[in-house]
Amino acid sequence: MKTSEILNKYQFHIKKKFGQNFLTSDYILSSIVNAAELNENVGVIEIGPGLGALTNYIAKHAKKVLCYEIDTDLLPILEDTLSEYDNVKIINQDILEADVNRDIEKYLPDCQEIYVIANLPYYITTPILLTLLERVSRIKKYIVMMQLEVANRLAGKTKTKEYNSLSIAIQYRATVKKVLNVPRNVFIPAPNVDSAVLEIKTYDKQQYFPKKEWFFFDVVRSAFAQRRKTLINNLINRFGPKKEIYEDILKEINLKTTVRSEELSIDDFVRLSDLLLDKLSSKELIDIVDEFGLPTGKIISRGDNTSRGEYTKIVMAVIKSNDEFLIQKRSNYKINYPGIWALTGGAVLSGEENLDAIKREIKEELNLSCLDIRLDKTVKSINQIRYFYTVEVDKNEPIILDFEEVSEAKWINVNDLKKYRLSFFKDDYKYLIEYFGLEK
Repeated sequence: MKTSEILNKYQFHIKKKFGQNFLTSDYILSSIVNAAELNENVGVIEIGPGLGALTNYIAKHAKKVLCYEIDTDLLPILEDTLSEYDNVKIINQDILEADVNRDIEKYLPDCQEIYVIANLPYYITTPILLTLLERVSRIKKYIVMMQLEVANRLAGKTKTKEYNSLSIAIQYRATVKKVLNVPRNVFIPAPNVDSAVLEIKTYDKQQYFPKKEWFFFDVVRSAFAQRRKTLINNLINRFGPKKEIYEDILKEINLKTTVRSEELSIDDFVRLSDLLLDKLSSKELIDIVDEFGLPTGKIISRGDNTSRGEYTKIVMAVIKSNDEFLIQKRSNYKINYPGIWALTGGAVLSGEENLDAIKREIKEELNLSCLDIRLDKTVKSINQIRYFYTVEVDKNEPIILDFEEVSEAKWINVNDLKKYRLSFFKDDYKYLIEYFGLEK
């Protein structure tokens, strides 16, 4: 039965939100399955079987087929179009929310090899591939169709415009080869772009060994943040103005200081990230923590790359002496919020205790010693847990500023706080109004 006939029979309305474009070409369908080189020992995972056209071809050649279909309305259609096969299992679930490892053990336990064959939804192609490559080691081969532009990036080679951070993220874990191009007119409805089928084969053994994988990918993402810039300028944007360090590292790995990111191989990026990690001070590493403040990983302190449910710890100090408290103006060298008044504080470094962090911040920025420290409040925002402390210091101790961090510091009376309202960091000002019980 043709695709249009199936759609009419079930009065099925195509849903854009699921990226539904149904393949109609028997030639393309058979070419995809032939490229997979299936046999009776292979279990196949299909993502988005749709009306079951590709599934029909797969089921004839594979031992078993496990399909993830998010659209409940397609289930009765699949039950009909796949009724002759007893080796097909349909799971009504979003692949990104599924425990694929568990499902393989449950539904494909007797399959010697696991492949993925799919016409991937364009809008979530990258998340699906990266998630499976990172989390499901049993999948050895992917024969997947996607938007042509994305396919070109995944298969991109160095020194080409297609080569970017996505190319590296995939090729770090697998080889990538284009199988065929697919014109847009073989779909119902026809998408606005052409497609391509890729073969992605995971490495039998790990090929690359950066010292810290999370840092390697941080460097790669940063390197391609702005393609028109040189590698060094992109590194400056992410890790700060350390041009001489970056130049020395590039010379050490035999690269020009004017090199652009697309000229570096994965091996080059591994050496770059390792050397950069060695050069960076431990003061640049901070912990990622969960909602309870327990460490789950690390990031570079410059910038913010936490995910939902992940936080960094920030300590803030209300520095008091009798009836006055200390405020400081952020240096004009600061990337974020330069030249505004704020409380003393900063990120808790990796492995550092909160009390040690607050002492360090006050000493480094103001050269003051703490007489007494008391935790007053903990505030959780989207990606930070902020710990507010009351800190007693000796007012007679001279203040010596770190001008890269602080341009000015002064003691003020509580009643004078509102004079600084328009030039004060909003969150700090709001906290101080509450802290001192002042009217807003």
